[in-house]
Amino acid sequence: MTQQEVNSPLRAPPGSLERDLAALEAGMYHTPEVTSAQIAALLAQATQRGDTRAQLLAYLLLGGCALYTGRLPDVKAHLDAALTLARQVADPLMEARSLNGLGLYHDRVAQYDLALQAFLDSLRLTQASGDDTGSFRALTNLAALYTTTGQLSQALAFHDRAQQLAQVLQSPIILASSITHLILIHDRQDHPAQVLDLAGEHLPLIRQVGPPRWVSTVQECVSRALLRQGHTGQALTVALTDLDATRARQDREGISRLACAAALAHLALGNLEEAGALLRESLECSREVGSRPVEILALDGLVRLHEWAGDHRAALAYAREHHALERAVHEHEVDARSQLLTAEIRLELLNREAEIERLRNVDLARANRQLRDTQADLLHRATHDALTGVSNRAHFQQVTTDTLRSLGSGENAALIFIDLDRFKTVNDTLGHSAGDSLLQQVARRLQSVVRSSDLVGRVGGDEFTVLLSRVSARRDATLVAQKLADVLTDPFDLAGTRMTITASIGCAVAPSDGRDAEALQQHADLAMYRVKRSGGNQVLHFESAMGEPGDRQLLERDLRGALDRQELRLHYQGRYAVRGGALAGFEALIRWEHPERGLIPPVTFIPVAEDTRLILPIGEWVLREACAQAVRWAFPQRGLCMSVNVSPLQFDLPHFVDTVRAALRATGLPARHLILEITESLVMRDLERAQSHVTELKALGVQIAMDDFGTGYSSLSMLESLPFDQLKVDRSFTRHLNTDRQPRVTALMGAMIQLAQTLNMTVTVEGVEDDSQRDRLRDLGCDHIQGFLLARPLPPEAAKYLLTGAVPGDEPPTRH
Repeated sequence: MTQQEVNSPLRAPPGSLERDLAALEAGMYHTPEVTSAQIAALLAQATQRGDTRAQLLAYLLLGGCALYTGRLPDVKAHLDAALTLARQVADPLMEARSLNGLGLYHDRVAQYDLALQAFLDSLRLTQASGDDTGSFRALTNLAALYTTTGQLSQALAFHDRAQQLAQVLQSPIILASSITHLILIHDRQDHPAQVLDLAGEHLPLIRQVGPPRWVSTVQECVSRALLRQGHTGQALTVALTDLDATRARQDREGISRLACAAALAHLALGNLEEAGALLRESLECSREVGSRPVEILALDGLVRLHEWAGDHRAALAYAREHHALERAVHEHEVDARSQLLTAEIRLELLNREAEIERLRNVDLARANRQLRDTQADLLHRATHDALTGVSNRAHFQQVTTDTLRSLGSGENAALIFIDLDRFKTVNDTLGHSAGDSLLQQVARRLQSVVRSSDLVGRVGGDEFTVLLSRVSARRDATLVAQKLADVLTDPFDLAGTRMTITASIGCAVAPSDGRDAEALQQHADLAMYRVKRSGGNQVLHFESAMGEPGDRQLLERDLRGALDRQELRLHYQGRYAVRGGALAGFEALIRWEHPERGLIPPVTFIPVAEDTRLILPIGEWVLREACAQAVRWAFPQRGLCMSVNVSPLQFDLPHFVDTVRAALRATGLPARHLILEITESLVMRDLERAQSHVTELKALGVQIAMDDFGTGYSSLSMLESLPFDQLKVDRSFTRHLNTDRQPRVTALMGAMIQLAQTLNMTVTVEGVEDDSQRDRLRDLGCDHIQGFLLARPLPPEAAKYLLTGAVPGDEPPTRH
């Protein structure tokens, strides 16, 4: 992805070295491969003289040269140095420029959360100093970031704000930048006609005033647009023409992108040999510069190439690499969305800060401080597990990747995978509060064993990982793993009950057991599962003979027949009115009763069902069975509603509304007694389709609930644009009503409830487990609650006894 890389004009610097460096800025854009050597020579002189401002400018320009030639590691090194010096000399404009460049670097390597932070900080500095050019740059970069993560409506909103500044500034290079980015948005939206129209009109201007990177970016989009319209020969010509120019200026990232575009055209023409050479070149360059999005595209092309060539072994190998990389990037994107959640809040904060400066309003200033505290809490949650405080999955994965990349010759690192044996028994016998307490105590004990340079993470319900950043030999990992097992043997105090647990532990050592984070974790995981299947309470090292079949493959095999074998079950959890305590309905929750493994929780098998698309027949069965159960329990006569969760794959189907209509017709359930729960991320996958589906479902009479609110995109404009009936606040907020975060979380939940009710939605809060939480939610005006305080998920034969508390009536509860 190419983003706005315009830099604001340099001030006339007093020193001779600064003047010489300023004269080289145009060369940074147009001939970076040549200009970088001249800048480096001036940097050496500035360092020798102790000229800090000249060093700052030199590092900034070297970062730009590295960006335009695709040398991403150099980009970060130079711009980190520039940022340090800018802060040292207290120059906010140079600090903003440095942050902008670092944001572009983080975007290139798919570190979207860090990119967002850099661009927002840059915007804050430019707005405070009245730098319209810098503000244009930051807004355009934010638009590009939302384009990358697929939130195109928000991307266009940021782009419109940037375009307003461009009209004020009347600068040809800013106009060229704005058009380049708009072409990228249309490319992402799969609008080839708009791409070709914009490029045809504005490419001469972009060539005249913009850097070569912008030209190659536009031509890459043009090639892709021509290919989409079936003009394969023209697409190939465009990609190859600019590929030669990109090679000439040694832009490795540009080479990776255009080589991939040309390869796709060759594939469409059946030129497999030419496509293969270009795809391998693209793969090599993308890995060299660390551009994971391009690497994913190249690997996908190689899979298709080898499938068409009949080399299924090679196709499978590339497919595995593609899947592993795509999953790693996806996990990082999911984790970064908690950062994107705060974008609108932070921009509003910037506007409010300006208002505070003008009005000196103490109350408003206090509100902004609370908002900043909430924001800091959200940012912390992006990298840490909310329950235990240790590293979360995405952060652990990133640190592991960085550690493995930094290993020198003869150095080793180790990954230890820990799964608590029979943890489910604790939850079933003592409750989830006891289970949470156990996980917190386990995390503290694990941290007490390892060094400060090592990292403890939680990657699943009862699964922990430990990264040993350096070990001298394989046996060192074994010794640490055994210490971790030993520290868990002492009894745990769970609210007065003493509980002893054991753990299944697997180890893998890099580089012998895996050179990347994904492989190393998979191998440690595989060793752990061997221990688990043999009874647990052991430490085992990975061996290559453990390879197949994996646990996931076995799970997938069994899941394919689970529906036909009638192994799937629905449990039902009650939803209650906060005031009066009357039953308002049930949420249907799927369970898998495996004949050998026992009850498999949905967190284990739903991801497999999603990946294999088995979720489609399973989801349709859940919908029909839940509707049928509602009729058997006389929901229309009792005035109750049945809530059913909808998978993103189900919702993406064009005929999804027909499926719902057929389920209602087959079971006889009136539509108003059905609530479909959809998540924020599901809606933002395709907002236009979501609006169409929701409108049709509402016309049927079905109620729509926004599920897990506050954990995904949380776009306020989305809530306003879609007619939701209910808002479900995620349990991660409820948990903190009893912690030291209670004041901030209470304020945030109060705002959510007030916002929803203003938009005529009822509010359900999940995860309520004690009276104090219920009382606080009652004071906040919450409508309904769910949680273990009132009812656990129960099989139908047990859940039916909750119906005696329902209030008779013929209409489900709604807000008027």
